[in-house]
Amino acid sequence: MKFEADYPFTMALYKENINEFLTYFKEEKGFGTTPGGVPFTEELVRFLLRSLKIVIPAFLLSTTIGTALGIWLFYIRNKRRGRIFSFLSWMLASIPDFFLFITVQYIFILAMNHGFPSFNLYNNEDWYSFIIPCVSLTIYPLFHMVKMTAVSMENEVGEEYVRTAFAKGMNRRQVLAHIFWNAWATIVNQSHMVMLYILSSLPIIEKLSNYNGAGYQLLESIFAYESVRAVLFFIPFMLLMYLVVMVSQFARGRVMPKDVDGI
Repeated sequence: MKFEADYPFTMALYKENINEFLTYFKEEKGFGTTPGGVPFTEELVRFLLRSLKIVIPAFLLSTTIGTALGIWLFYIRNKRRGRIFSFLSWMLASIPDFFLFITVQYIFILAMNHGFPSFNLYNNEDWYSFIIPCVSLTIYPLFHMVKMTAVSMENEVGEEYVRTAFAKGMNRRQVLAHIFWNAWATIVNQSHMVMLYILSSLPIIEKLSNYNGAGYQLLESIFAYESVRAVLFFIPFMLLMYLVVMVSQFARGRVMPKDVDGI
């Protein structure tokens, strides 16, 4: 017995899918309702608020702690502990976050089998349910920020203003502040990459932890071929990504010193 599957893609089929979506949107006067009569938009708000408990802390922790550790790594880069930390950061940045999440789950299961206090690893009802998914989503983008901060500051070392600052008698920490300020544009520009890493990993992390948030529901909608519902759950993530890009560009324009050419 032989089975064959063919999924052709043509512009006519693509156009037909768009027309079907627009027709559904007009007939339902929106995204429609669940079989229980609840509007999909109300359902979205409930699941989205649950996911934001993971996304926002993960983003803030990744950007702030990652930048701070990147500055520290640059400061000690020529010391032995700096080289060790650099190796660890590069190693952790190369491990997928879902693998780290599964490892953490397995470690907790082994610990609970040996007397560690038991708690629920697979739900979203307890007040602490968001902590492990949040930490798992934080690790990869955090070390990305560590790496990018250290590299951005390293690229500034050979500039003339660094030698001038040392020649004027500034100490190492004062020069470090100037280097960080001039590398700020590159560093803050990585914020949208941090959010991209978090949002792209959110559905699979929520699925693995049985944390029923917007990412979990987006994945379920895709698996069930519910295109309208999948689009609805995708829109907030797209808007959140757009918001981060706009804020980062605003920060670059307002906080960064003006270019000499513009004086």
